[in-house]
Amino acid sequence: MKKFIIFLITVILISGCKEKFYADLPSPATGYLIVEGIINVGQQASTMINLARTSPLDSREIRYEENARVFIEDQQNNKYELQYTDSGRYISVPLNLPVNQQYRLHVVSANKEYFSAFSETRISPEIDSVFWVPKDGGIEIQLSTHDNQEKSRYYYWSFIETWEYDVPYYTVLKYDPALEKVVQRSPADPLIYSCWQTQLSSAILVGSTAKLSQDLVFGKPIAFISASNTNKLIKKYSIIVNQSVLTKDSYEYLERMRRNTEQTGSIFDAQPSQLRGNITCSSDSSETVVGFITTSSITEKRIFISRSELPPMHIKTFYESCYLEQVTNNQDSIKERFETGSYLPIDTLVNFGVTYAVTYSYNFCVDCRKLGGTNTKPSFWP
Repeated sequence: MKKFIIFLITVILISGCKEKFYADLPSPATGYLIVEGIINVGQQASTMINLARTSPLDSREIRYEENARVFIEDQQNNKYELQYTDSGRYISVPLNLPVNQQYRLHVVSANKEYFSAFSETRISPEIDSVFWVPKDGGIEIQLSTHDNQEKSRYYYWSFIETWEYDVPYYTVLKYDPALEKVVQRSPADPLIYSCWQTQLSSAILVGSTAKLSQDLVFGKPIAFISASNTNKLIKKYSIIVNQSVLTKDSYEYLERMRRNTEQTGSIFDAQPSQLRGNITCSSDSSETVVGFITTSSITEKRIFISRSELPPMHIKTFYESCYLEQVTNNQDSIKERFETGSYLPIDTLVNFGVTYAVTYSYNFCVDCRKLGGTNTKPSFWP
């Protein structure tokens, strides 16, 4: 859902025209406050709220709101404060908020206070299934769900991807800058051949069954994973999908936001001033605040996909540039090659008991952490 942050105040292009159209929108120096998230209720549920500020027209920088105080409040004036983590994210401890209450969000930032409207709790049905189908040189993750009571109708989904990957080369060496030579790795050195990487969804994923005779969603596209330029499918992949239920108003708001950020803009598209949600500034009700807070229980489902389960496909990755090279084993050559960290040693080449060279490759071909992952296995991983 963070994808909309970048595009909210941007240059709008008329399809087929050559001239740029600049929206003449009065924006405060601090930018409009953007509030994104859903108040999660039910047993041991945590809530994550994202805060940011819109950027000037000539900037694509995401300006995270880092010094705010964020609270969940009920109608009995009970308050639950969220804690800041990073990148504008504020997260609550697991809360057992009763589902028969109404809740709102309270944000204190830049010497101002912001309140969402109180929202009645919606109950999410279970997710029937999460599955994948081959599509366009990759796979598409899809979802099915239904509500026999036909009370849901408006859905919101988010997901977290995690994948395990190996690098092409297993190293038994490391470069010691103090000695200016390569040495054997010890059992105390971290394992850097296998890693796990995690990524949160960024798209706005909503759906409605309001015009259908049944409250049934089947085959809703959730994510597409290309077989090109990725390491997500080379070993094992997992996705956990979270489902919430929206009010009609919040669904329509997010659907307008989705169209505004995912389609080519025109002068007829909704502008930020038209995307007012249910959040207001208590000291200035005319101030634009971007966001719509609703309350829902969450249901979730996780699947794993192993490489062996996938149809034959060429998974083209950045590893195709991982050539094995060698450098002469003398101090000057070794220092020149490895002191910057761009390359990492892999093994020694020995002739008649004498090491005459060291093999090496790019650091991301040897150390899996260089691609953004961690070598700590997630607790849920089989």
